[in-house]
Amino acid sequence: MSRVIPVSRVFLLLALLLVLVGCERARFSPPSPPIPSDLQATVEHLVRAVEMFDVPQVLTVYADDFTSGTGRTKEGVAAIFAQLRASRVSLSVESAQVEETASAEAKLKTRIRLRYTDHFRDVGEGEVIITDILVHSLRKHTGGWKIYTDQRVASYRDGRFGKQPPNLEITVPEKLPSGLEYPVQVSVRREAARVYQVMIGNYAEDPGFLPPPDIVTMLPEDGVLKASLIPNPRGVSEMVRITVIAADLTGQWLGATTVSKLVPGAQRQNQAPAQKAA
Repeated sequence: MSRVIPVSRVFLLLALLLVLVGCERARFSPPSPPIPSDLQATVEHLVRAVEMFDVPQVLTVYADDFTSGTGRTKEGVAAIFAQLRASRVSLSVESAQVEETASAEAKLKTRIRLRYTDHFRDVGEGEVIITDILVHSLRKHTGGWKIYTDQRVASYRDGRFGKQPPNLEITVPEKLPSGLEYPVQVSVRREAARVYQVMIGNYAEDPGFLPPPDIVTMLPEDGVLKASLIPNPRGVSEMVRITVIAADLTGQWLGATTVSKLVPGAQRQNQAPAQKAA
């Protein structure tokens, strides 16, 4: 004779099993690093000041000897924020997470989104969206936590101009190769009765000015262009910039899309050394 187990007991056993599984997962979950209250307050202060373009308050979180991963000083940070504010750039800090902490050292990872209106040649105006991910290194001073260097670990820029900007995707290496060149692929969703011009270039991040593209050519019929770029001789992080212009069969420009993506490389050897806690 088969044994009948009441439904209520089955639910109880299932609930108990779920609790036990949850306990096992919690037991083996790595603990989050404790964040000192003064460090958390510094992060919150920085986020508020950045989103409000309050340059003096932003600078209170930067050490006087700050040097960014691209060589920018504290004064350079002030100039960048002043320029963004004057250009009416919309900026939001999507996340700010303390990843490492020690008695006098910490690392903060931030994800920043910027939006602004720009103009592309004869095509007209369009919106540009930039997503940057930065890792800030902080040390503790007598007056609180200060950023002494940072490193951009990811960056993606997408600008679309005109009434019919082309849709495209780019493929670049996850890290800057050490060889003489590296591959880049551009894939464009072709539209009927359209021709596409493609411009490709690369440059070390944060240049003083944008250099001209290295490659200017027409898009193949299958919509996929493969090219090779020469990395910068220092092997530091660089940006790959792709511009695709769509035109009708008479040559009239209809729209343009510009996409830039960071290819991480070596860090520049100009970062300020960490100091002991005061």
